[in-house]
Amino acid sequence: MSAFAIKIFGSTVFAVTLFSRIFGLACVFLTALLGSRLYDAKVGWAAGLILATTHLFFRSSATFRLESGLTFGILLSLYGYLNGERRWGPPLFYLGTCIAVLTKGIPGFLPLLTAPMHAFLSIPLRLWYKGVVRWLLWSPLLILPVLWWIHLVKTDGEVPLNMLLADLARTKGNHLSRIAEFWTICVVGFVKTYWPWLPFAVTGLWLSIQDLRNPQRERSARASAGFLLGWIAIVFVTSALKNAQYLRYIFIALPAISIMAAVALVHITPEKLFNCFAGIVALATLLAAVGIACFASGVPSELTQYQTMGQILNERLPARAPVSIIKMVQDNAAPELALHEKARALFFFGRSARLVSVDEVKRAPIGDRPTLLVKANDCSRLKALLPLEVLFAGSTYCLLETVR
Repeated sequence: MSAFAIKIFGSTVFAVTLFSRIFGLACVFLTALLGSRLYDAKVGWAAGLILATTHLFFRSSATFRLESGLTFGILLSLYGYLNGERRWGPPLFYLGTCIAVLTKGIPGFLPLLTAPMHAFLSIPLRLWYKGVVRWLLWSPLLILPVLWWIHLVKTDGEVPLNMLLADLARTKGNHLSRIAEFWTICVVGFVKTYWPWLPFAVTGLWLSIQDLRNPQRERSARASAGFLLGWIAIVFVTSALKNAQYLRYIFIALPAISIMAAVALVHITPEKLFNCFAGIVALATLLAAVGIACFASGVPSELTQYQTMGQILNERLPARAPVSIIKMVQDNAAPELALHEKARALFFFGRSARLVSVDEVKRAPIGDRPTLLVKANDCSRLKALLPLEVLFAGSTYCLLETVR
């Protein structure tokens, strides 16, 4: 999709991030629809506003990553499930799941876990047989992403599967344990960036737990609470199981957290006051959604960072000369370049990648000032071993120069 946009608009940030922004725009409205379906229109519009003004959502929707596309597929699937009584409900559920899986792989299967959870809480098991046949008739749609993977295997052999497994097993190479890294990035990092909605999210969490535990509550209210809690729990638990932690892994939980925060906002705000500002909330939601689609993120996107580093490399290296990469590894393991690192150098810099060691840089002639591409997490460790000067510091990679 990005390649299609680049053909129309040229190689610009707008073209590369166009579809990510469109998916983000759609996520806001789908979140509002889900909130309205689970609770009421007030919760729905408030949830859309909260999601659109969340730092992580706004920033990630304005980059070339497709977390917003994955989330769009999940939300579309769940919206189809919540409208299961209509003819288009089941096919929309499976179609949304296919979109999510084709966008980002395994995380796209989230609706297959959360939808049965909601059904278990909202419908007695003895009544499941009435609708199960209609849902099973549309399940062959799930073959679509499988057929795509079969096509990739026939075309490229085992490379796509190996890339998927490598992504699931890759690490950052730091000294933090998996639990410590998850706590630092996905919990503490999320708490720091979720202001000013964090108090409402915490209150909504408490209200949802109370609803789920209270047997006197209506079945629909308990089902909605359990649905949101299960959605969030699945995302955070599966993120904790990965070796490398990134804040973007919890992106697909943001709609559920936003609905939960909206429940607290509506619960705390006096009804008359909220009714007076209902139109303002709806208008603010629309404006925030349009802002995602039309305006750049407040921080340089990764694409912009890579473009800047590419310009620096073009000024310092001969044409087609490879870019030198240093990798810091643990336990004296032999470093090697991953396939995605080689592809990144070719895609963003138009150069091949060459792995160099610290000793190789030290042995370089006195007059040489090698330019090195290093992961941002390894910069401080590398500076302790080599005399380096930072040419450009990005969020994921840094461009360094040795000082003689």
